[in-house]
Amino acid sequence: MKNIRFEFDCQREVPFYGHLCNQYLLNEQYDVTIGQTGSNYFIEAKGEQPELERLADAIAEDFLISSWLIKPNITLIDAPKGDVKLLQHSPLTQEYCQQCQPYFGDNQAKHFGRLDYICPCCQADKRIAEQHQTTSLDEVRRLLDKLEKQGFIELPSIGNKQGIKLSYQPNNAEQTNIRQKLVICNPNKLNAHFIVTEQQVHALSSIEKPLICCRPIDSHPRLTDPLYSLCFANSRLLMVVCELLRQRGIDWIYIDHTDNPHFALVSSQWVPLQETAVENSTLTYQSNVVPLHDDVHLGRYEAHWVKDHIEVCGTTLLDAEDQGVTEHSTQDDAATCALYSANLATKKAKNCAVLYLSNTNKSRIVTMDSKQKIELFFEFPNLPNNGYEIVHQIDSSPQKILFEKFKTLYPEDYLALLELKLVGPTNNIQSLWAIAAILLGAATTEKNLRLDKIQLNDFVIANAMRHKGSNAPRIDFPLTRGEAYRSLNWCKTLGSIISFRLAEEGNIEKIAFGMHDSLADFICNWIEHLDQNISIKSVVLAGSSFDNELLGRRIALRLGKNFDLNPNPQMDLEGLNIAVGSLFLKQRRH
Repeated sequence: MKNIRFEFDCQREVPFYGHLCNQYLLNEQYDVTIGQTGSNYFIEAKGEQPELERLADAIAEDFLISSWLIKPNITLIDAPKGDVKLLQHSPLTQEYCQQCQPYFGDNQAKHFGRLDYICPCCQADKRIAEQHQTTSLDEVRRLLDKLEKQGFIELPSIGNKQGIKLSYQPNNAEQTNIRQKLVICNPNKLNAHFIVTEQQVHALSSIEKPLICCRPIDSHPRLTDPLYSLCFANSRLLMVVCELLRQRGIDWIYIDHTDNPHFALVSSQWVPLQETAVENSTLTYQSNVVPLHDDVHLGRYEAHWVKDHIEVCGTTLLDAEDQGVTEHSTQDDAATCALYSANLATKKAKNCAVLYLSNTNKSRIVTMDSKQKIELFFEFPNLPNNGYEIVHQIDSSPQKILFEKFKTLYPEDYLALLELKLVGPTNNIQSLWAIAAILLGAATTEKNLRLDKIQLNDFVIANAMRHKGSNAPRIDFPLTRGEAYRSLNWCKTLGSIISFRLAEEGNIEKIAFGMHDSLADFICNWIEHLDQNISIKSVVLAGSSFDNELLGRRIALRLGKNFDLNPNPQMDLEGLNIAVGSLFLKQRRH
C-alpha cells in the first residue's frame, strides 16, 4: 500500500481545480482526502499500484491545463494531510470541459449542437444562459446561412450584454487604433496561419481561453495586419458555430464584443492585461498592512478594506465626485499604486522599484527605499501628437543635419511623418514606436498598413519578432535631467534610429529588434544605478505596455539576472492592481 499526493501548484486561484477536488471527494469510487494551501490544490489517496494508476489516469484526464498552473506533481508521502471537507472556491464560469466537448461540439457526435448537454464533470449545463440553452442546431445553421449572405452575424446576447459579433471582414473598419481579434475555428490549422510557441498554444487551449497577441506567417494572403489577438471558443454556442465553420473550410473568423480575458506573457508568466473575473464575483486579497483608505472607486472596480483583507468587486454606477478624484490620482500615481499592490503580502516592503509602462497612464520608474520613502526616478515624456510638431522639434534639435539626410533619401516617408496624427495619450512607448515605424518606412513598404498608433506600433514589434540573430544596433535612449525626475531625450532616440536606417537600408527587422533590446538594456542600467543608491532587491513589472511580449521578454532577460522580478500575477497589469494600490496612496480624499 502506498500514500500518493497529486498536487497542482498555481500562481492564483483556479476555481475549476477546487471543483474537481470536490468531485473526487464526493465520488464513492475513490477513497481520497483533498486540500488547498493558498493556490496549491492536492488530492491524496492510499492503495495498491494498479488502483493508484487508474486514479492517476482519471486525474490527468480531468484536470485541464490552466494558464495559472505552475507545475503538477505526484509525490510519495508518509501520511495524508488533507481532509474530507469540501473546498470553497469562486463561482465557475467555463461552459465546457474535455469530457462534454466531444459530445456537443463534434459534428459526428450524437448530441452535436445540444447546448444544454448535461456534463457530470464541469456541470456547465447549470450555468449556461437560457438564451443559449434554448438555441437549437437548426437555429445555429440559419445564423451561419445569414453570415454567408451578409458577411457578419451577431450571436444571441445574454442579458443586456451586446452579442458576440462574427465577421468575414475586419471589425470596426471605420475605427482606428484597435488590434483585430480572431477566433480560431480549426485549431489543427493554427500553425498554417500564425507563428505560435508551445506556451502560446497551451494558453489558447487552457481553461481560461484567453486572447493572446500573435504574428501571422509572412506573406499571408489575407492576414495583412502586423499582429492579431487570437482566442479559442469560450462558450458552447461559439464552439458549435466554430465547428460548423470548420466544416465549411473556415479556419478563423473575426470576432468582436467577446469576453475572453486578454493575457500577456511577462517574465515567463501569463498575466491578465485587465482582470475580468471581478464582473462575476468578489475577489479577495490578504494584506499584511492596513491601508490608509477604506474604500476606492476606480473605473469598473470597487475596492474595500475588510478587517484583514481587501475585497474587490465590479461596479457600473460610480459616484462622479469620487471617480474624478480617483481618476486624477490614477493618472499621476498609477505606478505607485502598482508598487503598493504588488507588495500587498509583504509586511514591511522596502528596497524595491516598479517599472510601470502604460499605454494610458504616466509611464514611470518609482522606487521605495529602506525607510519606505517613495521617489520618482523616471517619467516618459509627452510626445507631440502630430507630424508637423514632431518634425519641428527634431529640426530644432542637434539631430537636424541627420534629419535633412533622411528627408533627401526618403521623401515619401518624410511626407508620411508630416501627415501622422497620434491619439492621446502620447507619453508612452507605443507612441514612440509609432513615430519610429514611419522613420523605418512603414508607410511606404506596407501597402495595407493604416497610419494609426496601434498598427504602426505593431509594425515595429512584428519586424522585431522576425529578427533571427542575437546582435542588434545599439539605439540610444538618453536621459534628460529635470528638477524632480529624469525623462527621455526622444529626439536623440529618433536620431539614433534614423542613423541606422541610413546605414542599414534594408535591415528594418534588425533595427526594430535593436530598439527593443537597447531600451531593455538602458532600463536595466537605470535600475542598476538606483541599486547602487538605495539597494534594490526586487522590481515590479506593471502596465499595459507589457502586452508587447518581446519588450517584456528582453526586459525580464536583462533585469532578471540581478533582481527578483514581480509581475504581480495574482492581479493584472493595469486595472485591478491600480484600484487596490490606491487604497494605500498618501493623499487626502475629498
